[in-house]
Amino acid sequence: MSSNCDIRLSNVNVGARLVGVTSIDLRAETRAYGRARLRDVALDAAREVVLGRGWAAVRMGAIATQVGISRQSLHAEFGTKEELGNALVMRETAQFFEEVGTRLSAHPGDLAGAVSDAAEYMVTVARANPLLETILTRAAGGGDVSLLSLFTVRGEALLETAFTLVRDWVNGQWPAADPSDVRLMVESVVRLCQSHILTPTRSPADVGADMALVACRCLPLRG
Repeated sequence: MSSNCDIRLSNVNVGARLVGVTSIDLRAETRAYGRARLRDVALDAAREVVLGRGWAAVRMGAIATQVGISRQSLHAEFGTKEELGNALVMRETAQFFEEVGTRLSAHPGDLAGAVSDAAEYMVTVARANPLLETILTRAAGGGDVSLLSLFTVRGEALLETAFTLVRDWVNGQWPAADPSDVRLMVESVVRLCQSHILTPTRSPADVGADMALVACRCLPLRG
């Protein structure tokens, strides 16, 4: 049971945390949250149109109406339709790589399990998402040629992001691994995954199993 002293100390701690927080600070935080929420809702609406009817069907006025703001407000937040598309690509890419990292981290000390899980995820979601497929392969995902106009980020930059993500995970797990073996494994797995996304001849589960085998053969681990 807490004493009166404990209660007084708790009140002091709460008060200390609030020192220096003004109504201006709170209003600024509220505006920042509102703006971030607006961007997410607008990007969600644009993504829905892209996946359902293609990038060519996206209209700034229709997106603004769906979100519940004026077209001018939407332009003020994103700029042009192309800039809205670029923001969508950046968000889609960030979420994709974040999940790949989560899949790898779920298998500490297990190269085959981690690579299999991450590769199966990569192929599964990319094949089901024309936007993501186009981002990763620079081919018209789902046959939507209009998606190709979205991309200002070079494909090499996205590949390097994937290389770095996998390489950093491997080096964190096995710091003594031969750098040449690590490089060969990482580049082989990432480029083969990209190929399987572009040419879907095997199931995601089979791709995951194959990538695990490639990883273990390229990167022999001892102990």
